[in-house]
Amino acid sequence: MPNKTPENAFLARLRGRKSTRSNLWLVYSHKIRSDLILESNQELAHWLLHLEFDSQIVNFWIPGANELYIDSRSGRRTRPDVIATNAAGGLEWHEVKAGYVEEAIASDQIILQREIATNNGALYRLFDESTRLPRRYELLPRLRLMHFIAVTRSQSIDHVQHMLLNYVSEVQTGTLGELLQAHPALPSTHLIAVLIRLSIEGVVALDIEETTPTRQTHWSMRLPA
Repeated sequence: MPNKTPENAFLARLRGRKSTRSNLWLVYSHKIRSDLILESNQELAHWLLHLEFDSQIVNFWIPGANELYIDSRSGRRTRPDVIATNAAGGLEWHEVKAGYVEEAIASDQIILQREIATNNGALYRLFDESTRLPRRYELLPRLRLMHFIAVTRSQSIDHVQHMLLNYVSEVQTGTLGELLQAHPALPSTHLIAVLIRLSIEGVVALDIEETTPTRQTHWSMRLPA
């Protein structure tokens, strides 16, 4: 039998698709320390904007095909696109839709999911184009940031993270160029990757512009909630 690597799982999913109208993405999440297969550009955008880099989300998972939730009255089954735990410890159900969705005329699926989410003590959140369009300029920069995470995922850089934690705690704010200049003996790839890790972990905030990351990219220490 072939090894169950993320790549093999991705290829199996690719071969088994009934529709090829949307892209399939294989990504690595530092937040949950796991590879993910995302089924569309919308799911990729959602991961980048509302999961991986969202400091209010501390954990999440994508329900599998067999992880179905049942309405006790009708017996109908459904599952959200994402289940997340927020910083307050609450559960969230995320449903990601292409295009625009009018909640006033929501589909039966959305109505059912909202009811089941409420019955399971979860906050139901619907994401459509209106939640992505204002921040679309962030997508390519955040993908570039995740490249550093993917490249260093198997490298031992905990000592760099410990050193950088001390640095950001002392300095509080600065630019990527200043950080690199302050640690000339360390590989720049490691320093950038660790700063991005700290951003994902909610320790620092990174300013996102269309050219991010550059030496002018600004970062700041997040204040405790």
